Amino acid sequence: MTSVTLGIRFDNSDSFFPISWYKMILHREGIRMHKIVENGISQYHIVGSQISKECERFASSELQKYIYESTNTLVPYFSDKCEKRGKEIIIDVKTRDAKKHCTKEELERLGEEGFLIKSVGDDILITGNTPKGTLYGVYGFLEKFLGFRAFTKDVEKINHTESLLVPELNLFETPDFEYRDAYFRFAFDGGFSSKNRLNSTLADLSDAEGGRFKFYNFHHSFDDLVPRSEYFETHPEYFSMIDGKRKATQLCLSNPHVLEIATKKVFQWIEENPNCRIFSVAQNDEVTDNPRFCECGECRKIDEYEGAPSGSIINFVNKIAERVEKVYPDVLIHTFAFTYSRFAPKHIKPRKNVIVRLCNIECEWGKPFSEDSEKSPSDKCSEFIHNIKDWTKISDRVYIWDYAVNFSNYLQIFPNFYQMAQNIRLYKKLGVGGVLEQGNFSYGGGAALDDLKSYLISKLLWNSRLDEDEIIDEFLDGVYGKGAPYIKEYILLWTNAVSDKKMTLYDYPDAEYITDELIEKSDKLFSLAEERETGDVLKRIQREHLSVEYMKTVRIKDDEKRIKAVDDFAQKVKSFKITEIMERLNLYDSFEFMKRGIFTRNREGFYVLYYIVR
Repeated sequence: MTSVTLGIRFDNSDSFFPISWYKMILHREGIRMHKIVENGISQYHIVGSQISKECERFASSELQKYIYESTNTLVPYFSDKCEKRGKEIIIDVKTRDAKKHCTKEELERLGEEGFLIKSVGDDILITGNTPKGTLYGVYGFLEKFLGFRAFTKDVEKINHTESLLVPELNLFETPDFEYRDAYFRFAFDGGFSSKNRLNSTLADLSDAEGGRFKFYNFHHSFDDLVPRSEYFETHPEYFSMIDGKRKATQLCLSNPHVLEIATKKVFQWIEENPNCRIFSVAQNDEVTDNPRFCECGECRKIDEYEGAPSGSIINFVNKIAERVEKVYPDVLIHTFAFTYSRFAPKHIKPRKNVIVRLCNIECEWGKPFSEDSEKSPSDKCSEFIHNIKDWTKISDRVYIWDYAVNFSNYLQIFPNFYQMAQNIRLYKKLGVGGVLEQGNFSYGGGAALDDLKSYLISKLLWNSRLDEDEIIDEFLDGVYGKGAPYIKEYILLWTNAVSDKKMTLYDYPDAEYITDELIEKSDKLFSLAEERETGDVLKRIQREHLSVEYMKTVRIKDDEKRIKAVDDFAQKVKSFKITEIMERLNLYDSFEFMKRGIFTRNREGFYVLYYIVR
């Protein structure tokens, strides 16, 4: 029998109560226990409703599967169509007469994704107010009482024990954020997402796994609503007036024909995608020093009155949202507060069916954001926090589009683990409703501890009060084994290195905080980690080592030596089936950049290249 100490959160409080498995201590504490499995024998049955949905049936099978993996004991699973055969773990409030043990108010408090685990005499009830909530409750039960963890889509952990003892309890959990997106490619795996309670619109979540937070076209969509390829030549007045000329950058949002075309397109999307709840009406993706929004007389009049270019955007979005609400009251319209539109308008407020997603691409990431910083145009981080405060004053649905990797090269470490944790807590405090942490969402990406970030994000977006150090340590132990202490030291080394330096999303390996000494120390730490492991664990460590090898390779000053080193490095990258290391560039072009020592430092030029390629 494995001796385990578990932390159980009761009644959704912040306190954790340690429960020992030793019977003597249990009796001394006077805790009444549900002995689900004792010395390899179970007197319990898992029971589901005969009218349960696919997700609830899947929840029951997951509970049975993982209890068996942990205890080597099969707990039988029955429908409530069968007579009660003894003690039960009841899955979902529709089962038997379980509803009498929950008030309507309790269930409504759970919302769409919360769950309740409570003792009902000798039985245990696990339920949500929806099938997804019930599935999340099962995973919550497994986490708390069997130490279950889904670290990655391929690496899981569960405690092995002969006994599963659960204290009498009444546990209630709801997520801190309604929208939780770790925007990394591997995190879109349905199993990883459901087990870690992520609901990304790109996650491959089946109905059994709870389904996803369904957006339609949740990126920049003006060009999809009123395509420049279709309208600019014949109707240039539909597009931005800039310096007296019409340009196909953004839309002219005061033009009534643009409103009609866009509204018609939104209704078409809704009709063609009945399973989607959120539809995007959002500015095109432009990151430039010279914003290219419309400056015609009517648009300028709106923006000057509102004190920001977001005025004409919200005015336009509200008109579409109002029409949509009359026909589809449950549908939401999504828009961006991004670059030139990030400042909230002074008078107009987004309608209740509008989501405003605020982006912070201008910020620095070496230190966590501060709630108390004074607003200053020269301090983009303080400006961003004030933007959040201004938007949450006028909107009940503010989401954040956050960033969690280096976009110049995905392999370069972006040490924001601790800063990100503090920022997420601040978002919660300021009233943010949803967070997307953008990582390497491309097919075939990897390394730079992306797996750890995805896992950390999933835990903190569900419960931002959790301790990031405990999450990180548990992940490192589970994924990197005996190499974990050296990788933890590597993380702390880089976290400290950027703590008093400027770190942006597009830094290159010649950034101020990157030194030969730091790279050399990192290289040694990975070598020590690799010496202590074998097999799959060793391969996972070697993959993360690529981050250091990238920085070391690209900093070689001698052209001939650098070209040879890049060729060797390229073979290593390919051996891990990584197919993209630079945002929106294929591997061949990425390695050519490395060989020539050329970096695309001009962000505007980079995006021009992107749109040509697209």
